[in-house]
Parts: sequence; C-alpha cells; structure tokens
Amino acid sequence: MTTSTSTPDQTTSTQTTAVIPLDEAETTGSGATGSGAPAYSAAAGGYAGAGPATGNGAPAFPGQPVAVQPASVLPAQARTNVLGIITLVLGVLGFGLVPVITGHIALNQIKRTGEDGRGLTLAGLILGYVTLAGWLLVAFFWVAVAGLAVIGAAAGSGYGYGY
Repeated sequence: MTTSTSTPDQTTSTQTTAVIPLDEAETTGSGATGSGAPAYSAAAGGYAGAGPATGNGAPAFPGQPVAVQPASVLPAQARTNVLGIITLVLGVLGFGLVPVITGHIALNQIKRTGEDGRGLTLAGLILGYVTLAGWLLVAFFWVAVAGLAVIGAAAGSGYGYGY
C-alpha cells in the first residue's frame, strides 16, 4: 500500500506500508517453533508475529500495516564563533593585547548565543595572556637595561672624581 501526501511547499512524499495476511503469519513458520504452527507467548501478547517485528518497537500484528520509519535526520551542527577562531589565530601568531580583547568578546558572545568554540577561544585567550606577559617582561628588561646604562654613564663620566 502506498500513500502520498502533499506538503505546503508542493513537494510529494511517499510512504510505503506492508500488509501481512493473517493466514501467512500462521502458516509460514514464522513462529518460535519453526514448524509452521503459530507461536504463542505471553511476552508477545499470545499472537503469532506480535513482537517487535518491525525493528522499531511497534508490534506487527497479523493483518496490520507495518509503517516504514523515515530516515533519521541529524540536527544542524552548532556554529563555531568566528571571533573565537580569530582569537586563536592571533594568539598563535604572538599578538599580545589583541587576542586578549577579542577572546573576552568571543567568550561573551558564546555565552549569549550558545555557539561552539569555547575551548579554542580559551586557548587563544591563554596564548594572548602568555604572549602579553612575555612582551611585558621584555619591555621591563629593556627599561632596566636602559636605566642601568644611564646610571652607569652618569657614574663613569668623571663627575665627583676631581679629574
């Protein structure tokens, strides 16, 4: 038996159902004994072929149509936050302050919209903080070297030694 239905966008879907005659279920040996005699069990409700013969848990009683299940449709995959990807790229490239700023904005967007990409945003944010700390250490080092050079130049210029 074939049925057709029309949906609002004018596409036609077809669903095929099978009918198992009562006499065929009793005589084809589909019972538990395999002898052609109908199988009666308490779990199957006492009728031949009354178990989950369709594979989807619905009982297939003799004479009843068996509906074919449509193929399962996977849900749409959640989008990854673009600003989170940018944060990771900038963090790997060694930009110090920019991935810190973009990372915090991306985390706020992820929390608000439910997008994916929290892990890679955190990785970019951590790399940004580490890079920023490295740049600050380098800057502190060069300021200290410059300060010592000025102090050394002032001390070694002969002031106060009476030359």
